[in-house]
Amino acid sequence: MNRSLLLPFMLASAAGLAQAPVSFHLFAEMNGVHETAAGGEIPIWGYGWADEGFITLPAPLLTCMEGDSVHVTMDNPSPESHTIHWHGLDVDQANDGVPSTSFLIPTDSSATYSFRADHSGTYLYHCHVTTTLHLTMGMYGMFVVDRPDGSLFEGGPTPDFAVPLLFSDLELATNFNPTGAFPFHDIRPNYFMINGRNGAQLEAPDGVIDYTPGDLIALRLGSMAYSRIDVHVPTALNATVVMSDGRPVPPLTTELLQIYPGERFTLLFEAPATGWDGTLACDFVMMADDEYEQTQTIHFNNLVAGVDAVAGASDAWNAAPNPTADQVSISRVEGLAGSWVVRDLTGRLVAEGVAPAGPVNIDLALPAAGQYLFTGPGGQTTRLMKVADR
Repeated sequence: MNRSLLLPFMLASAAGLAQAPVSFHLFAEMNGVHETAAGGEIPIWGYGWADEGFITLPAPLLTCMEGDSVHVTMDNPSPESHTIHWHGLDVDQANDGVPSTSFLIPTDSSATYSFRADHSGTYLYHCHVTTTLHLTMGMYGMFVVDRPDGSLFEGGPTPDFAVPLLFSDLELATNFNPTGAFPFHDIRPNYFMINGRNGAQLEAPDGVIDYTPGDLIALRLGSMAYSRIDVHVPTALNATVVMSDGRPVPPLTTELLQIYPGERFTLLFEAPATGWDGTLACDFVMMADDEYEQTQTIHFNNLVAGVDAVAGASDAWNAAPNPTADQVSISRVEGLAGSWVVRDLTGRLVAEGVAPAGPVNIDLALPAAGQYLFTGPGGQTTRLMKVADR
């Protein structure tokens, strides 16, 4: 199952209320495959949701609220020991996932990491066993800490939505022969990704970022690449860097943001009505010799008045209001009976039901600001968007 480019920006329960612990259950495995833009398969190691039973590249996005107590259980049925290191998060040493100061999770064992997410921001996680090998094989993901009021940090801006974007790369020879034992300083990446996608995969309907002019958009940018990432920001966006490595910084307007391995930045801009072609070019550059490697592109779509169907006109569903700040009604005039589902853009199930034949109206309260995919009985898919209250 493929993971899509976009992942929703999570909102919260009311501020000031006691929050129950947030729990995640992952597993690690070393027998996965990642589908390339050309339809090939690359061997990967990685993490996945334990209840789904497959690993993904990148690993699942983990999201919580500032102040949450977090428990992450990891099962390890794989043939080697693994850990989870919480890159940039303020956790105690025992839960930091560095084997010499924390603990290993051996084959056929499980363990739980526990910590409090004290600071909103964008973070990463990865295996810290034979780090260079396990990381380049695919054992990494992003961890986002949001705030109950939707702001990026205390006293900071409140975007309409935020998009986590994780840059990474790999050298195919390593993934096809992980026991090759060549020096890791000789690795030269030759496959480049944004949220695990490459090339045309970034232009798929569920991989394009929808917006309406005037939306305040936050891009949560992080890198697990060996390469340096040069993000070229069009002048029309007047974009500012407002966070670095999970902490607020004085706003810095930039047209070139360079991201080195392990770094995270939050880029904020108001979507313009004109003067922008809806793309951000991201160059991957080899740090050893500053040689350009490849460009991957983030694509945006100006909705103007609404969200179009992703595919198909038969058994068509209409959604209104869309985008919405609260509830959306999805209706059709005619069509087949059968099940319908709503998934967020990580592929996780949000809602499901059964529609009778003929006219149908479904009222949905989407759980958080972000994008969703509604798929009806006929297979027709409609994209939905929820924005934050202004």
